[in-house]
Amino acid sequence: MTATTWRPLAACLLYGAIAGWTTQGWRKDASIAALQRAAVTDKTTAATELAQATTRVLTLERAAGTALAQRADHLTQEQTHAKTERDRFNTDVRSGAVRLSIPVSSGQCAATADSTAAASHRQETRAELDPATAAALDAIASDGDDATRQLNACIDAYNTVRDTYHVQTE
Repeated sequence: MTATTWRPLAACLLYGAIAGWTTQGWRKDASIAALQRAAVTDKTTAATELAQATTRVLTLERAAGTALAQRADHLTQEQTHAKTERDRFNTDVRSGAVRLSIPVSSGQCAATADSTAAASHRQETRAELDPATAAALDAIASDGDDATRQLNACIDAYNTVRDTYHVQTE
């Protein structure tokens, strides 16, 4: 091969390589641009989904907070009502308007053939409690009632949160 035939062939190869390089660059640039567009779209979609999820959670939190506040108000009202009733009862016991008594055994040990018949004809013997003892017993019962109200409020609050956030419990 002579130099004159070699040069056109080298020039063609060089132009072919440059054209191939340029074409490959264009393809690469197009692929990069497509990836960048997809990344921007994915980023925008993710940001929108995050904003929507955050809004849903905040709405749920507000609803749960409102429900819990209403339950706390209801508990306060129940406790106030119970205290009013307890105070009224204690006042009536102290004044003698209400008298408390308990059944007592008569101390007889006589055997009877039919105890149910004997019990139905017999008058029950009762002992009256003094006002201080009655008030002490009422205080014990009231403490138990208050504890029950508070535990029920806790259970209601738990159920409210569980139902609001759709938590699965086992």
